[in-house]
Amino acid sequence: MWHPVLLAEQVGTLASMTTGRFILQCALGGGDDQFGGMGVPLRGRVARFESTLAVLRRLLAGEEVTTDEPLPLRAARGGPLPPEPVDVWIGASAPGAIDRAARLGDGWIAAPDLTPAQAAQKIEEYRSSCAAHGRPVGVTAIRRDVHLGADRADAWRVADPILSHGYRGLPRESLVVGGAAEVGRAFADLGDLGYSHVLVRHLGADQRDVLASYERLGDLRSELVGL
Repeated sequence: MWHPVLLAEQVGTLASMTTGRFILQCALGGGDDQFGGMGVPLRGRVARFESTLAVLRRLLAGEEVTTDEPLPLRAARGGPLPPEPVDVWIGASAPGAIDRAARLGDGWIAAPDLTPAQAAQKIEEYRSSCAAHGRPVGVTAIRRDVHLGADRADAWRVADPILSHGYRGLPRESLVVGGAAEVGRAFADLGDLGYSHVLVRHLGADQRDVLASYERLGDLRSELVGL
């Protein structure tokens, strides 16, 4: 959806403000409402995604770019340049999209609605695609909607009212809710499947509950990394 020169300048600016590698998360997207809001046609988005990513990488590497795809560019440059190379993690669920992530990305992001059984199937699809393209398996991340309570009862005190009214259409099996033991086990199970990262979106609505969950997740992360 974005102009590659503008995107390169935004990514370069953010990367220059941080320490360590900047991670660009991206995906093909869909829906006339999303694309229409940006004045971009839905049709042809696969080719535009690939050409935009190729141009973006060249701009972030400091190259001067002249091309007609995805848009006519003449001697274009981006700036500021990232102090380190930018990693690209591509979200994908459909087989063709997972294959694209394996071919073009430094990592793959699995969708938040995957049940554990589906998550196991999708990571095998990604591994197979990496092998087919002769590429090493990159970062394997999965997004999860999470609430870590002081204990199991406290976690469901927050989660139950939200889930009873419906929550984003996600199956309960895909959610990670509980005390440190339950959440730690869920993360460890994902690690056993081969996932290297869990991207957390909090399902709590009250800021105090969310901040408390964040703090507990920090402690849990330290414990899991130390195992």
